[in-house]
Amino acid sequence: MNDKDKILGLFFTDKNNLIYENIKFSENLSEKSKNNLNMLSYKFLGPIFLTAASCTEDNWKIELIESSLSLHQGIILNPDIIQSFFSLNSSIKTDDGITNLFALIGSNYTEDIKHINNILSKYIHPSIIQGKIVNEDLLGSRFHFHKFIKNELIRGLHLIDYCLGNSRKVYWEEQHTYSCVGLIERIISAENKSSNLYTFDKNDLLRKKTLNSIPSYYVMSILPHYYENLIDETLKLFNKTSIYPNIRVINLSNKNKKVVYLEEFIAEHNIKKSFGAILVQDNKTSSNSNNISFYRKNLRLIIDGHKELCEMLEKFNPNLKYEKWATQTDDDLNKLRAILDNINN
Repeated sequence: MNDKDKILGLFFTDKNNLIYENIKFSENLSEKSKNNLNMLSYKFLGPIFLTAASCTEDNWKIELIESSLSLHQGIILNPDIIQSFFSLNSSIKTDDGITNLFALIGSNYTEDIKHINNILSKYIHPSIIQGKIVNEDLLGSRFHFHKFIKNELIRGLHLIDYCLGNSRKVYWEEQHTYSCVGLIERIISAENKSSNLYTFDKNDLLRKKTLNSIPSYYVMSILPHYYENLIDETLKLFNKTSIYPNIRVINLSNKNKKVVYLEEFIAEHNIKKSFGAILVQDNKTSSNSNNISFYRKNLRLIIDGHKELCEMLEKFNPNLKYEKWATQTDDDLNKLRAILDNINN
């Protein structure tokens, strides 16, 4: 795969949340684009630590962001061949604190994400931690961490680069089930944008119970739009102008809790419409729990117009209400946070 056809970056944050980065890019990029690339790590890693936004003591982490890519409508003479765009985050907790290693990958293959994640989390990241410990022990005050981490990121980048180009495999693993606790509707056109959240009634006890299982309704409502815009900005920085992103999956975790945001979209007549399900992993059998493929298939039925939204809300979870909570403006989001994210309401 030619270097100009890919996007590849590796970011490391230490216990003090200082960010170290290495981004591979074509020399054909303008100086302005190269300078703007220096801000990518801060933008992608900004929402990784969701404690403040959640107004809780829980430290939620974003483990995976995956986007599908589509060609802009119209005749395109030289379409970009990039097919997949995703990011992975590895977190390791030591006696010194938490460190994170974050990979940003755009490829013209449907990459084997699990394989790359294993390399990131089980080899590159532990190697950095162990290398730091060994060098500090051997060199003491002569150990220069900045030089060490720069070399480690270059080495890690080369290793990930070498592994790219393997098509995605089907892994026969235990199928977890999830309960749907909300649905996000987003409609985007050249003239207008709107987004709405459907979830439990504000007086439903399930609404309060769910707050222990997600970062917050506020956070879940802003993540799809935030990362879709950020990925679009990233593609343009790398001169990938004939394609646009569509959020596919966002995985979040906090200790033994796991949340999956799953989205399907359709674009017709310059209007893009998407529906995304907020799913929490079940630790025990529930009559309202299903596997990922169930939600993916039924989101597609809504998008393609074969099923009505109100009917599918009932199917996803009979306790969800056909009542819109607007999430477009700051005022909308602040209202949502004040009511739905307030456990005392």
